Amino acid sequence: MSAPRKIEGGKISARQLTAMLVLSRIAVITIIFPMITGIQVPQDAWIASLLGMLVSIPLVLLMVYLGLKFPDKTIIECSEALLGKYFGKLLGFILVAYWISITSNVARALGEAYTIAIMPETPILVFMVVMVLLAANAARCGLEVVGRMGEHSMWIVLFFLILMFILPYDEMNFKNLAPVLSRGFRPLLEPAGTAASFFMQFIVLGMVLPYLNKPKDATRFSVYAILISGLLMTWFTVALVAVFGTTVSGLALPAYSLGRMISIANFLERIEAITMGAWTLSTGIKLALFLWASAVGLAQLFGISRYQPLVYPLGAIVVAFGILFFENFVDIHRFFEFRNWGIYSLVITLGTMAILYLAALVRSKLPPHMRR
Repeated sequence: MSAPRKIEGGKISARQLTAMLVLSRIAVITIIFPMITGIQVPQDAWIASLLGMLVSIPLVLLMVYLGLKFPDKTIIECSEALLGKYFGKLLGFILVAYWISITSNVARALGEAYTIAIMPETPILVFMVVMVLLAANAARCGLEVVGRMGEHSMWIVLFFLILMFILPYDEMNFKNLAPVLSRGFRPLLEPAGTAASFFMQFIVLGMVLPYLNKPKDATRFSVYAILISGLLMTWFTVALVAVFGTTVSGLALPAYSLGRMISIANFLERIEAITMGAWTLSTGIKLALFLWASAVGLAQLFGISRYQPLVYPLGAIVVAFGILFFENFVDIHRFFEFRNWGIYSLVITLGTMAILYLAALVRSKLPPHMRR
């Protein structure tokens, strides 16, 4: 088995890890925000957002804890070490397929958003190819480059989001948030599950942890990433419901609609470029991170010493899947519903963690000569 450092030579800081996780979490929020579209009780969506964040913290900490037990191995190598060659590789393939599916969905969602919002005559393939090509270039340059890009982009995206949440203040009516919990917690279970299912994408941490320059910081900064992205999501939910009321659940592009409400002194209006800037930067970093993880994972599964030659072919597969699996924007919305994406994501990530923890437990009970 190839040692991880021979495949990826870079190192990143915990702050760069936080930036990549935050941007990867808010990429989908800034485009279609699946947690709030179609929700039965929009005024309680912010509670579902908080619940999803709180539930996700212990689950992500379990991911980090497992990674720190094998500090020099990625989750792909860890699977093979705990489950053996065949079952370990099978689990590794499932994870790589999961990351490729995430990348395809996000690329298609961004392409649809650009087509609907600004350039309806341009084929969606153009946006997807350009975005995936740029992300693949970054991924080929290594994790260190993606980490630095994420660190710088995060502050720009946060600035854009804060502007987007604050500037429509004149349009906000906080009475739209009432009544609170009029139908109890039951209608919030699926939206909270959807929110948690997106946090479970943080299982990509299993690929990044061996390349942290201070692995002991992973726990603290992973929690920071959950809190920052979770609180942003909650703040965004409050702003959307305060502006649009119960009609928010019918919006195709909530962030874009909110950006169009911005008006400064009746002089500067409709600065949707803020929203599109947040879309592009957050999605670009997410695509680069997951393409990198998929390529490194595949290289380790096949025992290849370099992952770079795999990145462009993976990018082509990502674009092809994004085109073939969805007919239109409605398909994307349906896919991100809890009964589809939520269950799929939770089963893959939590199932993987359960299998690995069980294998580690069984292995710890074996005598030393039987652990190899």
